[in-house]
Formats: sequence, structure tokens, C-alpha cells
Amino acid sequence: MAISHSSREITKRRPTKHNKKLKKSVVNSSNIKSLPNDLLSQVIARVASSSFTDYINAKLSCKIFNEISNDRYIYHHMSMEKFPIGPSWKRDKEDKEKKLSLFMRMCGESGNAEALYRKGVVDFFRKERPTYAIECLVKAAETGHLGAQYVISIIQVFIGGEFKQNGITAIGKMKANKPMRRALGECRKNLVEILNSIWVLNPIFLAQNPYCCTLHHKRSYKNKWRQWPSFDSDDEDEDEDEDHFSCDACSCDEEVAYLVKILPLY
Repeated sequence: MAISHSSREITKRRPTKHNKKLKKSVVNSSNIKSLPNDLLSQVIARVASSSFTDYINAKLSCKIFNEISNDRYIYHHMSMEKFPIGPSWKRDKEDKEKKLSLFMRMCGESGNAEALYRKGVVDFFRKERPTYAIECLVKAAETGHLGAQYVISIIQVFIGGEFKQNGITAIGKMKANKPMRRALGECRKNLVEILNSIWVLNPIFLAQNPYCCTLHHKRSYKNKWRQWPSFDSDDEDEDEDEDHFSCDACSCDEEVAYLVKILPLY
């Protein structure tokens, strides 16, 4: 049976499912291309600030997002919440360590406060470029990163000398009210998590406990005498004891005693 010329034209022009998907993809790509790069960068930064996994998915979703995803503005806002402190793989360890190091360096150079904080903590406690580590912590603290402010204060206490009183005063202020103490508790947990993943080699942490309070205060807690309250306690009655945080040096001793106890020394 012969097929007419008009029948061939109709068959040729008939859209297929593949053509529909391709056309839709082209239209979507064109819509994205019409948006300014600054706006796309803000969109990816918003995604990156909430989830590193979502950032990777967005990066791999299309060529345009992949190109935009290396913007320093995005690295500046990158979430580190579920990002590993160190590599957890066994195979191809060296290659993946380099990628991890490069990524963290990009975040740090872009002013990412959490990346600067992690770099500062790891390098200082392991005694790897301690001067640079302090610079990282200071940069993070200047952005309002409470964890960095807390660690700097702890370091000042351990260094001693003229810096010790600065650390004692700073920790005392941080623990002066309940909301700040709750936030400080999260900072402490975060620091412990990092320290548990590394060996502490800096000699200032290997010396004996640098006690701060020279009056050897003891505090009443629920009508019982004991030297330090529980760090895991979230008891509302804790605030009823007005003397509990009346001495900045005692508050500082409390922090130092806890850290000395859990430090994973080499």
C-alpha cells in the first residue's frame, strides 16, 4: 500500500513523548538562563545553608547550577551541620582527604564561620600552625560564632599569664544567664565531638589543670554539697541558686575541669 506525501508529513510532524520531554527541558533551561547569576547564586546559597546534601543535588541537577555552585558567596553560607569533621572512608583515602581539605579550605577562604571554627580548633589542639589556627578562630568569633568565642576563652585560660583573666571574664559573661548557658552547652558538645575525632598534641593542654578560683568555692545544689554540678543537667531549679554562677573563676573552673576530663590525649 502506497503512503501519500501528505501522510508522510503528518507522521513526521507527530510529536513523540521523547520530543515533549526534550522541549520541556529546553524551555526550563531557557527560563533559568534568563535569571541573573546573582539571583541564582542566592538561591543555591539558601539551599546550601540548610543542607549540604541538597546543595550537592542542586549542583548535579543542571549545568547552570553546577557552574554557579562554585561561587564564593555560596561557600560562605555552606552548612557544615552534617559534614564530616574528618574522612570516614577507607578506600581511596588519600584522594578523598584531598577533596575534603580543598572543600574546607574553599569554605574558610570564603569566610564561612563554621569552617573557620573547625579549622581553628583542629589545628590548635593538634598544634598544627597554632598562630594561623588562632587567626581562624578570631575571624569566626568576629562573625558572632559563639563556639569560636568559647574556644578562644578556653585557650586563653590554658595559656595563662595576662590572657587568663580575659578568658575567665569571657566565660563568666557567657554563663551569666540561662539562654546563653543553653547555647554554650551546644558549643561544648560540638567542641567535644571535634576533640573526640583527633589527638590533642598541643602541650598547653597536657599540663595540670589551670585552676582559676583561688578561693576554692563550693556551691549548694539541691541542699547537697558537691564541687561541680552536672553538665548534662537541664533542671529549672538550677537557676534558683544565686551563688551558682556568682564567681566567674568558679564557672571557668567548671568548664576547664570538664574538658580536662574528656580530652583524648596522645
